[in-house]
Amino acid sequence: MLLPEGVFIDGRSGAVPNANERYVKPVTELRGLYRDAAAFDAYVAQNPAAVGYEVAGFRREGADIFFGTTTMYPGKIGDEYFMTRGHYHVRRDCGEAYYTQSGNGVLLLQTREGETREVEMAPGICAFIPPDWAHRSVNTGAEPLVFAWFCQTTAGHDYADILTHGMRRLAVDRDGKLAIVPNPGF
Repeated sequence: MLLPEGVFIDGRSGAVPNANERYVKPVTELRGLYRDAAAFDAYVAQNPAAVGYEVAGFRREGADIFFGTTTMYPGKIGDEYFMTRGHYHVRRDCGEAYYTQSGNGVLLLQTREGETREVEMAPGICAFIPPDWAHRSVNTGAEPLVFAWFCQTTAGHDYADILTHGMRRLAVDRDGKLAIVPNPGF
C-alpha cells in the first residue's frame, strides 16, 4: 500500500535527498543540439568535465505520478544558452508541470503541427505543459536554474524527434539579452 510522504527539495541546489532516480548530463553528451558545431567543440575542449544539467527523481512503485528536480547550469555554446535535450512524451495524452524554484530561463514548447510557445521560467512560476507538446528548458541566467517537475509515471520520454530535427525556435543571446529566434536548421 502506498502511504503519504513528505519529500524535501532544496530550492537553491535542486537536491532531493530521498531521490531514487538520478542522472547527470555532461555537456559532451549534448553534441548535435547546438547549431554551431565549432563552438561546441571549442567549449568541450576547454571544459571537458562541464555538466549541462542534473536530474533527481522521486518515484514509488505502484504510484501513478512521480516528481523530481532538474538543475541546469549556466553557460553558452556560441550564442545559444545551455539547454536540455527536449522531448515529447511517449504517451501523447500526458502533460507535465515545471515549478521554477531559483534561477531564470525559458521553456520552449512546440506541437507536432508546428505551433510554438515560450513560458518564462522564474522563481514562483509553474509552467503547465499540455499533452503532446515538446518541451525544452533553457537556462538564460548566470546562476543555476532549478525547477521541480511533476508527471505521470507512464508518460515516457521521446527524445528522437527533437534530436533529429531540433526545436523550431532557439533561445539565443543578442547583446546580453534573451532573443527567441527561428531555428534556421529546422
